[in-house]
Amino acid sequence: MITQILLAAGLSVRMKSSKPLLDFAGMPLLSRLLQECRQSLADSVVVVLGHEKERILEQVNFSGVQVVENPNYQSGQTSSFQSALEAMDPETKAFLNLPVDHPLVTGKEIDALIQAYRNRQDSSKIFIPTFEGQEGRPVLFEVSLRQEILALDPDEPVNGIIEKFRNCVSRVPVANPYIMKDMDTPEDYRECLKIFLRKI
Repeated sequence: MITQILLAAGLSVRMKSSKPLLDFAGMPLLSRLLQECRQSLADSVVVVLGHEKERILEQVNFSGVQVVENPNYQSGQTSSFQSALEAMDPETKAFLNLPVDHPLVTGKEIDALIQAYRNRQDSSKIFIPTFEGQEGRPVLFEVSLRQEILALDPDEPVNGIIEKFRNCVSRVPVANPYIMKDMDTPEDYRECLKIFLRKI
């Protein structure tokens, strides 16, 4: 089993508005990303909520999705990732980590990572999408790294695990130039929306 984790619990301080509920062509951003995840090769989807949880639950369809609450979401993104890892199906063999502030990721990148993991011929444990050599999101981790991530401090970046196991990283080229594009401010939102509307 491969589990796709979507992190949507943060405070969205610089955005001054809930990132998961930002409008993307008539639907909340989180709904759009869930659509991509549901259509991907991932066997299950886990969404972590925290800030404005009730409002998000009212506006987004979570049918077929496992919703996890992170009561300590103010501790940082890693705490939300850890909440998902503690709650996900014990049959999970690998999991992908996608923060909601990477709005231009599609199911194609998720599928490329899953296929690379399934077809691996070496000891790779981490799979990262790249475009012209630059690493983006989401990142796929083999379940053997679950305890390493759970051992992190809640405010400690997961990138430390990637660097620690850099010799176990497989870089997977993809065609999407926006896998690095994150969205933290209203200006970022306008730019990402413009790109998204141009693509559809």
